[in-house]
Amino acid sequence: MRLAWVLLCALAVTVAAVGRDKPVRIPPPVAGPVPPPGFQPGFAGDGNYKAPKADGAVIELLDEGIEPLFPVLVNDGGGEAGTVAREDRDVFAGVEAARVTPMQKYRSHIPGWAFKIVEKPEKAGEFRFLRFAWKKLGGTGIVVQFHDPAKSWAFRYHAGNNVFGWQPSTQVNPKLPGEWEVVTRDLFKDWGEITLTGFALSPLDGTAGLFDHMMLGRSVADLDKATDTALGRTKPEKALAGAERDAHWDALLGTERAKATAAIRAFLAAAPDQVAYIGEKLGKIAVDKDALARVNKLLKELDADSFEVRDRATDELVKMGAIAQEAVKELADNAPNPEVGYRAKLVLRRMTGGAAPVGTAGRLARVVRVLERADTEDARALLDKMAQGEYGFEVAPDARAARARLKK
Repeated sequence: MRLAWVLLCALAVTVAAVGRDKPVRIPPPVAGPVPPPGFQPGFAGDGNYKAPKADGAVIELLDEGIEPLFPVLVNDGGGEAGTVAREDRDVFAGVEAARVTPMQKYRSHIPGWAFKIVEKPEKAGEFRFLRFAWKKLGGTGIVVQFHDPAKSWAFRYHAGNNVFGWQPSTQVNPKLPGEWEVVTRDLFKDWGEITLTGFALSPLDGTAGLFDHMMLGRSVADLDKATDTALGRTKPEKALAGAERDAHWDALLGTERAKATAAIRAFLAAAPDQVAYIGEKLGKIAVDKDALARVNKLLKELDADSFEVRDRATDELVKMGAIAQEAVKELADNAPNPEVGYRAKLVLRRMTGGAAPVGTAGRLARVVRVLERADTEDARALLDKMAQGEYGFEVAPDARAARARLKK
């Protein structure tokens, strides 16, 4: 009897520990991320991260320049499942967002974080309101969690299902955010005075969660001003034209993300007036129509009845290289049958030597967003051309998604 009691107690301790450290394993009772025994706040990736300055009315926790934060999110050293990467194409504002795969990425004590949530924020480092944008790819739920050194992970917001039943948690939407949604909360009203030292980005299930534009503000008006700036809603003092516009265009399609952020805001703010200019610029990078027709023909021949035709089409697509790469990738992801899927993946492997395909889609997707904002007849016509692959197959899915949103 005594042995059975000892074993029962040991099992209870084990279940509690596993539930706390590895919430994915024991869904109902877990409280969320908790540092494992012996957790030390410092990690090797901390050196390149600089916490945002908290001396203004708004502080950006996650918006632009996000990559130095990624090595910091070590799941408190617990080895829990989840990855985080920069998302260049599907973003809410600016030119990048965080893509997190299940289960989650978090850190209870992010270096430099000690943001006070108070009723009447006036001093540096004091705030009251939270705003963030999120989107979920598959699955049934998504959560954002915040850490206070005294109360641990007791501050959560979720949409869809609270997959593991973590409490306390406030449901901000019973539906999953299948498109980008903005959440604004009064942290003081929800939770009282707390100190935020870390957060968890928790897609929990499905394919991934996208997170962007996460800010603390002293007032909703302060957050609104920051959001208007980030989305290019602020009316420019002068028209975008001449050498300045040319410089912004180069930056928009460039690799320097800080310059690209300023450029997309400038173009978004003047989007309807820039459609003709964008059409002229896109015309200079348009794919050769004969090459476009040939790619489409070869893609269809991957499903030909003749083995020789399928084999020849495979070889020809490999030779066409980058111009066909994204179209082949899309076919591989949405193959009508196993044979076509096999051949499309074979073409990609031979094109890239096994590495993931790389294109300019992330940069051209910025142009798609400007045209979507413009939403004029000419802008929609350009989006239709982009959707058909006229300016490269790699951005065609982005253009099709934009056109679908405009129709709604």
